[in-house]
Amino acid sequence: MNIVIVGQGAIGSLLAARCHTQGLNYRVLGRTPTLQPIDWQPYQGEPFSFNPPAITPQTMRGDELLILPLKAYQILPALKLLKPYLKKQKLLLLHNGMGTQSEVEALLPGLPLALGITRMAALKQANRVTETGLGGTDLGWVNPPPKADCLAVEDLLDALLTPCQWHEDLKPLQWAKLAVNAVINPLTALHNIANGQLAQPEYQGQIQALNEEIAMLMRALNIQGVQDLAPRLTQVIDATAANYSSMHQDVTHGRKTEIDYINGYLINEAKRLGLSLPCHVSLYQAIKALQI
Repeated sequence: MNIVIVGQGAIGSLLAARCHTQGLNYRVLGRTPTLQPIDWQPYQGEPFSFNPPAITPQTMRGDELLILPLKAYQILPALKLLKPYLKKQKLLLLHNGMGTQSEVEALLPGLPLALGITRMAALKQANRVTETGLGGTDLGWVNPPPKADCLAVEDLLDALLTPCQWHEDLKPLQWAKLAVNAVINPLTALHNIANGQLAQPEYQGQIQALNEEIAMLMRALNIQGVQDLAPRLTQVIDATAANYSSMHQDVTHGRKTEIDYINGYLINEAKRLGLSLPCHVSLYQAIKALQI
């Protein structure tokens, strides 16, 4: 089974480097048939350069594992373009936020689908891709393929994404990450600060209000882990103190953000239940205003 990595972003390039190093059968599906060469700097070890092998949608056979390490808002447009060429491929979505699952299931009903939450970290600057931290990946099937294909996919991903763990229900972990992202990402983007600066006293009132709204929504949805929201957030802020969030970087460089799939997702879920999240709505509107 060939791995097809969609895009040449930071994580896509990291995955290509891992495939190259491990000798896995893989191809990269880029915006154009001509791909960028990658100057790879692993977290540990010597740097090297390589040219990832390309694939076009027309030459896919139908039995590939497609990994989509894209921004959440890029998932649906990418799959709409690929839809005429998708037959029995297995899909893995790797992105921040939530909400793409229902979009993909509506577009491609019945196609095998898995979701992933990754803590892999990489920085891409032109052709230079630097692995900035080692982290694991949590995986879960939404629509598994037949058992033999399922085991083949899991074996491939166990090698490529090590350390990784498969879960019967990924939702609690998705919400745990969403809750962290819904505070750190927009606040650091709005105030133009590194993650660690959120530990300062001036931000604690806003952080507490945001956490309380997320906790209310999680209780209404019967999602586990409400008691862990505040300590987990503090832990991530401390552990990533020197980092700048992806949303901060998107705003800084004038790019579209994933706010619709982070705070926007929370707001929509609350509306569906007849609840309101005024602090998240205010933050959502502030980030949207920065994108205009």
